[in-house]
Amino acid sequence: MGTLTDTKISSKNLTTVPKPVRNFLDVGAGDRVEWQVEDGRIIVKKCDGDEE
Repeated sequence: MGTLTDTKISSKNLTTVPKPVRNFLDVGAGDRVEWQVEDGRIIVKKCDGDEE
């Protein structure tokens, strides 16, 4: 997919997931994502429905 856009971290340490990424992961409000760090890169994955 490559670089889509950059986003800013708010004063509350929040950011917006860009729409192309949300569409690619098929996520929306209330969905959960998992963040992983591997070899200096961040990987974001959609969580399975059974994870809390």
